[in-house]
Amino acid sequence: MPKEQPSLADRSLISLTWPIFVDLFFIFMINVTDAWFLSQISDNSAAAVGAMLPILGIAFALYSTMVQAGSSISTQQIGAKDHHKVGGTYGVLILLMAFSGLIMAVVFVSGAQTFPTLLGLTGELSSVAQTYLSTLGMGTWVLALRFSATAILASQGKTNWNMFSTAIMSVVNILFNYILIDGKFGAPAMGVQGIATASVIAWSLSLLFSLSVILWHFRIEIYFPKCWQSFKDFCRPILKIAMPSIVEPLSWQLSQLLMTTMVVMMGTMSLATRIYSFNILFIGILYGFAISGGVQIKVAFLIGANRFDDAQNELLKGIKIGVVGVLIFMTVLVSYSHYFYSFFTDNKEIWALGSTVLLIGFLGELGRSFNLIVGASLRACGDARYTSIVGFISMWFIAVPLAWYFGLHLAWGLAGVWFAASIDEVFRGISNMHRWNTKKWQTKGLYAKAKIKEKAE
Repeated sequence: MPKEQPSLADRSLISLTWPIFVDLFFIFMINVTDAWFLSQISDNSAAAVGAMLPILGIAFALYSTMVQAGSSISTQQIGAKDHHKVGGTYGVLILLMAFSGLIMAVVFVSGAQTFPTLLGLTGELSSVAQTYLSTLGMGTWVLALRFSATAILASQGKTNWNMFSTAIMSVVNILFNYILIDGKFGAPAMGVQGIATASVIAWSLSLLFSLSVILWHFRIEIYFPKCWQSFKDFCRPILKIAMPSIVEPLSWQLSQLLMTTMVVMMGTMSLATRIYSFNILFIGILYGFAISGGVQIKVAFLIGANRFDDAQNELLKGIKIGVVGVLIFMTVLVSYSHYFYSFFTDNKEIWALGSTVLLIGFLGELGRSFNLIVGASLRACGDARYTSIVGFISMWFIAVPLAWYFGLHLAWGLAGVWFAASIDEVFRGISNMHRWNTKKWQTKGLYAKAKIKEKAE
């Protein structure tokens, strides 16, 4: 391992966080540009592909959860100066992601006809969705491997290289969208299939770039276990974090799908306002994810080094940065809400409803800031089961029932649904902070048992 790795503890949180934010922003812009290119084909194409996003979101949730677990374990090992094990953890993570990617590819390709039908798509919409899902599905294993490469660089504190990799992915995606939709420069005109193909090409080139940085620029050691027992030994701590952690993002995807169904019942204006509001809030949400990602890296390193007080300080610093950022961001949004909504629509009824939603969102985004940052730190320590249980309970016994009660029963509409979601975020944020304050996370790390035994002796 490179000698400079222990200096991860001395890196500023901002130096780790800003590349993560830019990285996430590029990913967000890929979605925006894809949506724009789809709209140039037809509204039906955009609608059909949009309907498939929750299905694809399941794969993204699986991949991100797995790599966060692998990154946390390897960063703890670096913090504990247990460098000879880090390469094995990387190797096993790559194998797990390759296997997960192949499984999801089989699911997407074999279910390309079934999923659109289950979502109620027929005719042209169903045909477009099938084409997109089957094409993208065949390449999703490449995306899984790309996730593993970004996790390796993140655990080493090289978040800026992930930013460069995603920037390349964004440019390549836009270029091949332009070429393949209408058949520019002698290429075949592929329409929607061209957009899916462009994504796979972009993922592939981004993966090659990241691997070249890992293997040839930094010469980071990666090795694969030579026996089943060794594989299990490396795999166990990763799955200990990943398996319970997957419950929360999957629950979120499903609960959002159910709440969207409620909003659909409220009419087109409410549905449009919900979509526009999420787009307006997305930069703030990305900010929260970026801060939580930086805090997670530092906390995992410090836990591995048995520096619990420093981990506590880093978390509190991250919360301060997160909360201040959210306060500034939400104040600007609420103060100039009509201006932001005017980018999407001239409907002043949507402006008025959106203004109310953003005001309610002030509470929700503060809660989300605590939830993301503290939750990521608990998972970095290996305390993933608690966050998953609380997340599942809160989403299904607070968010969804209250969304129905406020939104439909009391007829508060979209404002009621947003209020319910805000209460959910606040509850999870408070619960995670309470868990952190119990200090039980100090006994959950990869090296916790060994250190407890050392103290006893």
